[in-house]
Amino acid sequence: MQDIASWTIHTLRHDVSRPTWLEERKFEWIPLIKRTLQRIFNGESLILITDRDREWFIHYIINSINKSSNRPYLPILSIHSLFPQIDKFHKDDTEMALIDDYFDNIFMRRYFFWYVGRNDTPRAKFVFNREDGFLWLFDTNLQNSFTLQSTDPLIDIKLMQMFRIFNLTIDAAMFGRISLE
Repeated sequence: MQDIASWTIHTLRHDVSRPTWLEERKFEWIPLIKRTLQRIFNGESLILITDRDREWFIHYIINSINKSSNRPYLPILSIHSLFPQIDKFHKDDTEMALIDDYFDNIFMRRYFFWYVGRNDTPRAKFVFNREDGFLWLFDTNLQNSFTLQSTDPLIDIKLMQMFRIFNLTIDAAMFGRISLE
């Protein structure tokens, strides 16, 4: 069994998608992935939400993450399947509290958000209402998040590469090839 850092570096160097740019950011990437996988494997659910510009990415992930029949299904769900009116709520404190209660009841307080997008959107405000999410943010540096530049001409490709590496890391952890300790 390899440690997650060694495995990740090897994978970044040899994966067919060639995500070598991610190796330069390994000190941001590896702790974020490790903490996220620990939480999932400890029974928490992950609710995926993006800003409106990256809604295509929700569909891609949801259609891909549990596609393989070679591993157990993971509790990664789209915000749209749980709360389709996400863009219609008023974003006031009372309504956010009601939505938090709704999710707390569904998941017995064992969930967190995977957010991909800008931090200045109404959806981001909703996500930031709860601490310690799995955050892939654009144009903003926040602690315990991974920052990308929205002006990067390869941003969609990078998102796909990040998801691919995340999915490969899930497999490696689930089948005992890496340690999350």
